[in-house]
Amino acid sequence: MTAREYLGQVRALDDLINAKQRELYRLRLSATSLSSPTFGEKVQTGGENRSMLIIDKIIAMQEEISAEINKLVDLKAEIRERISRVYNPQFIALLTDKYINGLTLEQIAEKMDKSYETVRGWHGEALQIFRKENNMS
Repeated sequence: MTAREYLGQVRALDDLINAKQRELYRLRLSATSLSSPTFGEKVQTGGENRSMLIIDKIIAMQEEISAEINKLVDLKAEIRERISRVYNPQFIALLTDKYINGLTLEQIAEKMDKSYETVRGWHGEALQIFRKENNMS
């Protein structure tokens, strides 16, 4: 795994969590849109089973999301520790903003009041140092 792939795991996991949260939202909408029988309606069997299936799916999805969030928190801590091995404070800030905070190089350049080209060059240097300090390819 390259340094860029290793660091990119945070964004991939964050995207996965967001997708699961959107799915959970849709499941909750399904659960709330189930209609209850009114007086005079003949109650068919199976409606209760459908409700329970959706509730079970919601609970399972919540547990999955919770586990993924715990994994993300641990991964960010591990990556933050590895980034701290880069000796240059500007490079540490750049790598943290890019890979932990999810900012683009353009946003980082603006934040640092530097040109995009400068930040892009620093990013390349920072990745080289990161690879070296963490014994990566």
